Amino acid sequence: MNLKDFVDGLCLGEGETTRMSCPNCHGNNTFTASKEGGMVVYNCYKLGCGVRGAVTTGMTALEVRNHMQNRDMPIRKELEPMVYPEYVVNPTLEHTLLHKFSKRWDLTNEDILYDVKDRRAVFPIVDKGVVVDAVGRALDGAIPKWYRYTGNASVYKRVLGTPNGVCVVVEDVISAIAVAQISPNTTGVAILGTSLGLAQMEHIADFYKVIIGLDPDAMTKTLSYKREVEAWTGKTVKALRLDDDIKYKLDTDQDRLKEMINDGTRTH
Repeated sequence: MNLKDFVDGLCLGEGETTRMSCPNCHGNNTFTASKEGGMVVYNCYKLGCGVRGAVTTGMTALEVRNHMQNRDMPIRKELEPMVYPEYVVNPTLEHTLLHKFSKRWDLTNEDILYDVKDRRAVFPIVDKGVVVDAVGRALDGAIPKWYRYTGNASVYKRVLGTPNGVCVVVEDVISAIAVAQISPNTTGVAILGTSLGLAQMEHIADFYKVIIGLDPDAMTKTLSYKREVEAWTGKTVKALRLDDDIKYKLDTDQDRLKEMINDGTRTH
């Protein structure tokens, strides 16, 4: 059973909660799911089942506006510092899988840790100078491919120079790093989920120019993100058409990205 697909299929509206039999253990009326801020949080209360998690399902433009009108406090909150599990360590020469991975994606200068238990490259997520979460990428084909260690953070951001107020929204951490390498003053923002929620929107709204640069096979989602961010921020958002995933750094895609970043002036 793919829980993500199951939760997506519930089609909950913003603020809705449902209770039903658990799709995993089939416990009678033990499974609940609630949608808030574009994220569905689910949990089975049956002892021994252990099914729980969250899926970002996004919000319609109308839900965004209604939520904004009804909320009293900002969504973004202070996040608790993360304590790494003991099996997440600083890499050594013995961790050959990690070194091959870093070389493949030009990550040798990045701050990457290693999960010796699940063999993952671990990317810390820092908020206000404090590590609050981390994202692990499987190096040996394990499922899930990407793993969040606390689930507290809503985005991963990477910039190498002085931020220029431009962000490029991408699908994964490696793509966010690639954006920063292509244009050092531009911030790559990886959405940690399958769609936009309000928590991600508040980070994106910090930038004066927003570019959506998802993988080329996700153009429908790219245009959907464009509409959602425009509804939230009131800013003009650009959709970047790519020939391949931005992490592969094709010359044509780099040229398009740089042209879009440098095009025009601030569009408040």
